[in-house]
Amino acid sequence: MSYETPILTAGGASNQTIREAVTSPRHDVGTRGQTSDGRVFYYARSKNTNADAANTLSAGQFCQMAAQDGDYTNAAVASAAAVGATSVSITLGGVNSVPLNDYQGGYLCVNDDAGEGRVYRISGNAATGTEAGVSATAAFTVDLTDEIEFALTTSSEVVALKNPWMDITLAAAGHANFVCGVPQFLIPAGSTDAQYFWIQTWGVSCGEDDATSAVGDALQSGANAGQAESGDGNAQHVGVQLITGVVGEFRPKFLTIAP
Repeated sequence: MSYETPILTAGGASNQTIREAVTSPRHDVGTRGQTSDGRVFYYARSKNTNADAANTLSAGQFCQMAAQDGDYTNAAVASAAAVGATSVSITLGGVNSVPLNDYQGGYLCVNDDAGEGRVYRISGNAATGTEAGVSATAAFTVDLTDEIEFALTTSSEVVALKNPWMDITLAAAGHANFVCGVPQFLIPAGSTDAQYFWIQTWGVSCGEDDATSAVGDALQSGANAGQAESGDGNAQHVGVQLITGVVGEFRPKFLTIAP
């Protein structure tokens, strides 16, 4: 078993190493894998706009999930969905453009009224026409991997959430979004295609420091983009410092982002 080829949680070895990017996905985004030394990786996608010359995803820099679009938060269910339904239409809050299956592997969370508290995995979505946008009064339909367990009404409100490893970017300064991992190589820059790769979430990894930190310090996402700092309880915990941290250097850390 290679130390650079993850074993999938569902069984079998990946056909992609932790230092390889491809433009045609070999696994579903969000797939979990683990190397034989216990490091954990999740399969991620970065679009070309997230990996251009001005914003590369570099080895050892922390990355974050895509920012949640407010139009997909607290959205009304457009038409009732009965128990057993495997798709839900929601009314968006603005003009939107959604590529085919952009929400595949994401989650539909019922946040209010009938059915609240339940989460369903999204298996896919149709493109909104020719990706020209859908009006605030039009319905956006997502397909689900599971059947609706409690009927939704037009009073129900939902959140359509992308998979945390879909369309990731360099972690923004100031703990803006969920930090989802650390790449182990430079994600190809300037490509016109989405890049698919393994990003590390657990175990020994290099990570860039934005301040001096002591051995054993609990680390959080940093005040500077892509970096980590000693935790103050006000940001996401991302790991533990293994040796003294130095500003701007990539010192060893034990990541604890997603087991």
